[in-house]
Amino acid sequence: MRCCLAFAFVVCAASISLCCSIPVFRYALEHWRPEVFVVHVISSSPLDASSKSLLQQLESSSANANVRWVVSDGKDIVAEECKAIADKASASNAVWMAVESTKKGAGSKQLVWDAPFTKEAIKQLLSSPVRDRVCDGLVDRDSVVWVFLESGKPALDDAKFAKLESELRRLEGIIKLPVIDEADLKDLSKRPEELKLKFSAHRLSRSDSSEAAFISMLLATESDLQEEFDNGTPMAFPIFGRGRVLYALLGDGIATATIEEACRFLAGACQCTVKADNPGVDLVMSFDWDEHVQITEPKKGDEMPFTGLGSFAKTIAAPASESAVEKPNSTDVRLEPSLPLTSDASTELSYALPKPTSTYSATWLTLGALAAMVGIVTVSWFLFGTKP
Repeated sequence: MRCCLAFAFVVCAASISLCCSIPVFRYALEHWRPEVFVVHVISSSPLDASSKSLLQQLESSSANANVRWVVSDGKDIVAEECKAIADKASASNAVWMAVESTKKGAGSKQLVWDAPFTKEAIKQLLSSPVRDRVCDGLVDRDSVVWVFLESGKPALDDAKFAKLESELRRLEGIIKLPVIDEADLKDLSKRPEELKLKFSAHRLSRSDSSEAAFISMLLATESDLQEEFDNGTPMAFPIFGRGRVLYALLGDGIATATIEEACRFLAGACQCTVKADNPGVDLVMSFDWDEHVQITEPKKGDEMPFTGLGSFAKTIAAPASESAVEKPNSTDVRLEPSLPLTSDASTELSYALPKPTSTYSATWLTLGALAAMVGIVTVSWFLFGTKP
């Protein structure tokens, strides 16, 4: 009986400690470290002097990027997921580069981009014009930055992008940020009154060669986006925190209801401060977040220790050396709409997101948890208290 009561107390206490009244976009920016991607440099023979020089250049230029490097140069065993890339490198007698993301669940892995190992490819992997604008916006002025990936059909793209922009302007005027509970102020580096809601949107041409790596990463955030891309479907990606995609809106899904749902979730109180329990997928970004964002100490338990592939992610700071610790991707979240995305633009879609609560969500959750604890203890006392 005592064990049951103790367990109930722990569960209730955990539910209290893991929720937070700070908006999702701000908590993510201050506390959620990006996933570390593994970049495999693959060659069928030992690297020559030119490739070694490139590797040294790459290591120095990726100091602020969430990547680490693994070299397979003919004498090391190539990872299973890179076998096809190794065959490509061998057939072309060239050094190849493959970017791997470890996805949540069973330690499965995914290659998000590959290219010949050249100076141009390294530059494209680490940064691109649109990614630079995304990062600058997130640290200086924007709560959420939307990236609109064009379909290649000008009339359709103009209409959908205009719809996105008009909805973002409307939502800036009607969405209210949650009232920050006093207990959560220690997890916020700014004064609550300094937090402002601002959305921005950038167009991304599918034919822009300088954005090829970025486009590939965006398409890798969900399993069927490549097929939709090949079919010429426009897409909109809300990006927040330190370069984290919430999910993609596709075609007719770029509509009033879905845009508002995503914005309200990201502007609402953080329902769980543990990154692994929240929707979203990280991207490769070369940006010194810590230099631009004042960090507060996260609550105990916000980040779980890394115990192996498929387990919880570990907090580390932008590693750049071989000693950096690999983290698994904690975010393979596929949000399925309740209605097909082929309906008209006014169709309301319901995604599997936690619903934003009122500005007093943390207070009510706390009171509810305490009431549940009192109820459990009272019922248990009447049922078992008088028994030997």
